[in-house]
Amino acid sequence: MSSQSPRHQQYQREWIDGSAVDKDIADLNVQWSEGQSPYEHLCYSQSIRRLNSGRLPAWILKRYRHIEAGGWWCSGVEPETGNSSDWGCFKPDAPRIDSKKGKYIKYEHPLKTPSELFALRVPLHIWKMVGRRYNVPVLLLDIDHTRDDLGFWRWVIHHPEIPIILTEGAKKTGALLSLGFAAIGVPGIWGAYCKNDGNPCLLPQLECFTNKKRDFYFAFDQDEKRKTRRANRKAVWSTASQLQDRNCDVKIIQWEPTIKGVDDLIVSKGEKHFIKSYSKAMPFEDWQSNYLLELNYPASLRLDSSTKYIGDFAPPKSAKLICLKAPKGSGKTEWLVKICAEAQHRGQKVLVLTHRTQLGRALCERFGIDYVEEIGQSETKGVFGFGLCFDSLRLNSQARFDPEDWENCLVILDECEQSIWHLLNANTEVAKHRVKILRNFQQLIQNVLSSEEGKVYLSDADLSDVSIDYVKSLVDFPVEPWIVVKEGNPDPWNVTVWSDEKEMLDILISRIRKGEKVLIFVDGQKTKSTWGTQNIEAYLQQEFPELKSLRIDAESVSTPGHPAYDCIDKLDETLKDFNIGIASPTIETGVSIDLKGHFTSVWDFAQGVIPVPSVLQRMARLREPVPRHVWAKSYGLGSIGNKSISPRRLIEGTHNKFKSHIAQLAQADFNFDWESASSFQPQALKTWAKMAARINLGMVRYRHEIVRSLVAEGHIVAEGDYESEMVGEDEAKGKELIKEELKECRDINYQAQRQAIASEATPDSTRLKSLQEKQVKTEAERLEQRKGELVERYGSPDVVTPSLVELDDKGEYSKAQLHYYLTEGEEFLNEREKSRMEHLLELGDQELFLPDANKGMIGGKLAFLKMLGIPKLFELNCEWTNDSQELIDLSIKTSQFKTQIKDVLGLSFNFDRVGKDGQPRFPSPVSIAQRYLRECLGLSFGDAVQRGARGNQQRFYQPVAVPQLRQQIFENWKQRDLERRAAKLASSSAAAPDSSKVKNGDSGGVTVSVNSVPVNSTGNIEYLNNHVYQPAVYQEPVSVSEDSEKGCTFHAEEISLPEFERLRRISEESSEKGHIFRSMLMGVKKITRLLYDQIMTEFAFASF
Repeated sequence: MSSQSPRHQQYQREWIDGSAVDKDIADLNVQWSEGQSPYEHLCYSQSIRRLNSGRLPAWILKRYRHIEAGGWWCSGVEPETGNSSDWGCFKPDAPRIDSKKGKYIKYEHPLKTPSELFALRVPLHIWKMVGRRYNVPVLLLDIDHTRDDLGFWRWVIHHPEIPIILTEGAKKTGALLSLGFAAIGVPGIWGAYCKNDGNPCLLPQLECFTNKKRDFYFAFDQDEKRKTRRANRKAVWSTASQLQDRNCDVKIIQWEPTIKGVDDLIVSKGEKHFIKSYSKAMPFEDWQSNYLLELNYPASLRLDSSTKYIGDFAPPKSAKLICLKAPKGSGKTEWLVKICAEAQHRGQKVLVLTHRTQLGRALCERFGIDYVEEIGQSETKGVFGFGLCFDSLRLNSQARFDPEDWENCLVILDECEQSIWHLLNANTEVAKHRVKILRNFQQLIQNVLSSEEGKVYLSDADLSDVSIDYVKSLVDFPVEPWIVVKEGNPDPWNVTVWSDEKEMLDILISRIRKGEKVLIFVDGQKTKSTWGTQNIEAYLQQEFPELKSLRIDAESVSTPGHPAYDCIDKLDETLKDFNIGIASPTIETGVSIDLKGHFTSVWDFAQGVIPVPSVLQRMARLREPVPRHVWAKSYGLGSIGNKSISPRRLIEGTHNKFKSHIAQLAQADFNFDWESASSFQPQALKTWAKMAARINLGMVRYRHEIVRSLVAEGHIVAEGDYESEMVGEDEAKGKELIKEELKECRDINYQAQRQAIASEATPDSTRLKSLQEKQVKTEAERLEQRKGELVERYGSPDVVTPSLVELDDKGEYSKAQLHYYLTEGEEFLNEREKSRMEHLLELGDQELFLPDANKGMIGGKLAFLKMLGIPKLFELNCEWTNDSQELIDLSIKTSQFKTQIKDVLGLSFNFDRVGKDGQPRFPSPVSIAQRYLRECLGLSFGDAVQRGARGNQQRFYQPVAVPQLRQQIFENWKQRDLERRAAKLASSSAAAPDSSKVKNGDSGGVTVSVNSVPVNSTGNIEYLNNHVYQPAVYQEPVSVSEDSEKGCTFHAEEISLPEFERLRRISEESSEKGHIFRSMLMGVKKITRLLYDQIMTEFAFASF
């Protein structure tokens, strides 16, 4: 690198002073280039078509004329060979302008040449610095003076214990190397990622570093622009996923978004600041979790992080969408109280929307407005507005809600993240009317934000882009959110995390024995649950009969005479009289327990039923920062949809499942414009998928996510030490004895409850409906309601025994239902599916919200089970082994169609597991079959019998035995369905078909789109009923001869119904029918395998 040129000195200062690059690194890798020299660096590709004279064409000379003025050129080496690389980066002194973007192009890379990495040359003193940082010695044998890199990169490749930092560009790479970090530069955020024949892969130069497990760190630019941050995230996600596929661990380095590049960080903050950021690098899985939890909108106002409360501030009058993010217990609701008071003073109505009735009542009490159920007894009669649960946001509710009545009002969504999730996914009353409620909510937001005085307030400790984006998407004009952010946690908790729930319970009992007053949170309430409120209460009362305990759950707060009845809005007053409080998720958000000096600790048993944010919310209900104790399952149980952590895959799976149901409806001759009906509010489906994805991600690493979130909130977290805690506890029973006593307590109470339900008198239909609609019920009324629902569900009082109550609690109904429609009730399936869909369309005014439509339908599931051959498993009276042909066929089909099976049946099978010996480990055919039987149908093979010589024994599983109780239930259901059919025929015998429902065709058939392939249901039924699918085997495609085609011609991209039928008829003439037909589809012009898979997937293998 010459030191004579003034311009060289300018660029040397840019590297050394501007980016903190070691002088020797700059000298080894950067040079000044001007005149014709830059063309040699940028235009060496053989793909450039030169003139006969060898000159570059005029268009290149014109485009690159600016490079002749000079600039610096940087290139590195090939990591494996150590030879200098021709590829590099040129920064022109007089850059050209990108005509499309209207920006200067700062850097030029070689034309028509694949991108490479920046593996820079490193001087010996930097090499040794890298070795010292990672405690890897540099030996004389490692140094090779015949290589341009002296052997540095070969040394890094051979030492996988040395982490590699990926960053953008050459200067940032030099800055990190100068600090002794092994860094590789990429030309842009997508620089390490490429595609080979359409398949994602890593740049070949990077793959050599992944031969053995290694840690990779990303140090990409930070940016305050939301669009740029999203692009960066997508690139990091794609590249990191490829690295993880190669068994590498990935971490993400983050720093202040106001400082862009890592070299800027090092220059402005220094080496120690970067090392601190490096040491706090976020594991890729945690970074994934943050993706849909982040608030990337710029804050309009940042509040003092050193104070506990948010204080007083006023949004500008022009603000229409006001968003508040502040820690739990920081006074967000109290600030909204002032907003409501000001609105009342102006005579402006306030509408409060919540996800829980009890929360709504408590908020309305504080806001000074009526809750919808109390308007009739109120003096103000809702004149100041009112509050309601999203379930009532419709005209046919007690709220008589009409969005046109609420222009110029204030709409408040406190705890908006959970409220919106309730709106989109809850199984309460909102599920029956979700389309109407979503439509009303959109019209409400449109009316309010377009009015002169109307405003929308979103408030949540976990406020994210997802909620703001959703509200913004509901209006057809731009809305700029005004966002207030308060960070920091001046009153952190001391949190003890326990690895064993029995140990935590033993410690809890010890603390109670010592006189502590405790607040306990659990996930459930039912008697069947070992860790539910009722069982924990019964056990603690058994242990401490002299102490007063209060159970707070959905039943106790709505049971007249119970101490917890109607206590949510007066918890302080109620709890002060009790030594022990035991609460379910009934008190989770929006409820504040402000008691001080009463409870000494909070204990949370998180069984994985509720999402991670809900666990943290309930732990914060007691505002006093007393010690917290938490145990959580390592994985959660409440996954959504196909359990994917990708919003795109969740939406894709939802559509796949819906299409499988459409196929069944086509057989029922149900005609409708499905595309129009299912395209309702795509923004709602997109938001549902984002929120579901983050819940699923939290469930995958449930305990880890809870702990990580506690740390992120600023709490002091430590692991519990059971042995040291129990030293000197002579009265302690020990965790194993406590576990047995807890289960015994549950069994006694659960048996009594099951017997009480079975013995209860059966209410008639009128009485049952009355009980179901009743909000406040006694314990006796709950037992009566449960008995009536079981009789209604299973067909007669005779089958409702204590055993059936237990089976029903374990999910017997849905499994028995699938079994019934696969066997005894198969003839009634079409009627059932058609009736369900008609009901859904009626509720939604001929529109559907797909997640709800999928919950109510079973036709697609049954089609898959038939295609897989599941009925054979309980129809054939034979023994089963891993060599049974039916089970082998089932395994092959499961492997072939595992994505569709996951989408429709919700079952995941891992065919990618690799053993310690490096060999693949596939699930056995018997284990696959058992999973289908157990998880879909509630059945299983009989006990296994071992046969064969010692050392060569094989297990023979006995045939599936259908329980007698289920057979009796099937008889009830069949009689019910026959009676319903007879009644329907009697009432409609003289009625003509309702042609008004045929929206999309004059042929009476429904058109289902298979990408560009239209297939009419009439022909589809004819095709499907031929049962041409044979047991799946792996075969190469067979070409179709001219004779067999019989003149059949068609395009490779699509196949029309007549052509499809012609192929079918050809297959029928062959003795190998289905095999020939399948082979012909796969062999058509040798590229129709994709078409074949699309057809099979779209129709969900119906009738196979």
